[in-house]
Amino acid sequence: MFEKDRLVAAVKRALWTALQTMIAMIPVGARIQEVDWLDILSVMAVAAILSFAKSIVAGTPESDLAGTIYIDTSDPETDRYQIEMNQLEGLSRKSSVQLKVSTDKKLDGEVKYLGE
Repeated sequence: MFEKDRLVAAVKRALWTALQTMIAMIPVGARIQEVDWLDILSVMAVAAILSFAKSIVAGTPESDLAGTIYIDTSDPETDRYQIEMNQLEGLSRKSSVQLKVSTDKKLDGEVKYLGE
């Protein structure tokens, strides 16, 4: 039903939101005994649930990657690039795409030049 990357991104965002909520809820200058931890945990849970639901419905930028550009920088004389697209279906309807850049892959094999 959902892609693993999308679920992982949604969980990370929900946890991050919960932690930010906790930080915002702790009163400045309060002693540890004075903090209402049950109230803070309750608000954190609600924030995390809402964040997770929003990420599942609307998506997250980090899970909506169209592909990856691999750049092989192992040879200082030439730069080799490889583009891997996650899915081409529906790509023409998008006004822009997001690609991840990776420089840690050594590219082997045939070099293909665009325009030839």
